[in-house]
Amino acid sequence: MGVPNGRRYADYIGPVSTRDRVAGVLRALALALPPRRKLHPHDTGDGYQGVRREFGRWVVRPMTGPGSRRWISKPHYSNRAIPRNDLKAAEDWMLETLGI
Repeated sequence: MGVPNGRRYADYIGPVSTRDRVAGVLRALALALPPRRKLHPHDTGDGYQGVRREFGRWVVRPMTGPGSRRWISKPHYSNRAIPRNDLKAAEDWMLETLGI
């Protein structure tokens, strides 16, 4: 299904204003900086996201910092030995690994 004039959605041919350029740079910087907002005043931002499946393995990632972003960095802990459908075993492995 195409647009009547043959262009794709959001194609723009014309000058870009300085305001739009500044807004784009600020948006890119805001995405690159670590988040500053915390959910609770006593929350330090430490901790782990919990166990989940990624790329055929169970992984545990921290909430913030290196290793927290999928596709970008390696998780702190990973395990391929636990079957995909055994969530209870994966949770037990995570608790044992974190020493909880």
